[in-house]
Amino acid sequence: MKKLSIPVDVFESDRINSGIRTLVKAGKLSDNPNSQICRVRNAAAGAKWHTLRDLELLVLQMYGVADTQSAISARLREFSRPRDGLVKERRMVKAESGKWVYFYRLVAAEGVAA
Repeated sequence: MKKLSIPVDVFESDRINSGIRTLVKAGKLSDNPNSQICRVRNAAAGAKWHTLRDLELLVLQMYGVADTQSAISARLREFSRPRDGLVKERRMVKAESGKWVYFYRLVAAEGVAA
């Protein structure tokens, strides 16, 4: 079975990563491995799209902490409105099975990436 993914072109990637760098330089994205919201934020921030399963594995690889998909989903909901200069983006892709798969990423809120 082929793994679903959402491609990101170079221009979109540069724009998004530039916004993230701006936030890092401004000191808004400091790392705190003991904070679940910071772990999820750091894993999901950037141009690449992730499923909850991808984020679960990424957080485990980055921090050695096994945050559950439901906990990650709850933390992502906190970014529905801008938080720490980031906002959640969500896309749905229909799998071969007919089920919808959700992908997420955190990007700089409007005005930050300028």
